[in-house]
Amino acid sequence: MSSVYTLGVEPGLPATVSGLIGMLRYARGTTLQAVQGLTAADLDHRHDANSNSIGALLAHLAAVEAWYQAATFDERDWSAEEAKRWATAVDLGPEAAKAIRGRSLEAYLSDLAEVRGRTERELAARGEAWLLEVRTDGGVLMTNYWKWFHVCEDEVNHRGQIRWLRKRLPPL
Repeated sequence: MSSVYTLGVEPGLPATVSGLIGMLRYARGTTLQAVQGLTAADLDHRHDANSNSIGALLAHLAAVEAWYQAATFDERDWSAEEAKRWATAVDLGPEAAKAIRGRSLEAYLSDLAEVRGRTERELAARGEAWLLEVRTDGGVLMTNYWKWFHVCEDEVNHRGQIRWLRKRLPPL
């Protein structure tokens, strides 16, 4: 991670868009630090029957971002193919505990990078008016800015869980 901490100053982008991208990048950087060096066994470990594994949480982060991409950038629900790829990770729980296993850290990081690349391109291309547009979603007024803030907030929350779980991994 960079030792420069600024938000809203990316050249060529409005401060709101640049700031949001900066928040997303910072959250991702701290998540990447939290999982650095973990093995597949570490990623699959569950602290107890009610816990998610670190791998499931990483898959969840990518899946949530993919869902918000479809919902905000494409204004649609997931296709059947997207749902097959991501739905278990969005929902977490017992199904994820069974299905999200045996992957390397590199595989999770690849998924995270894939979805984040699209997010940053789309946010930069859409600009401030799109970000601040107020719409009704499920009977609630909200902006796309809030929706993408929520993606950032979700990552920070789960990064905290990842750090907690990492400290409790069984010794080698």
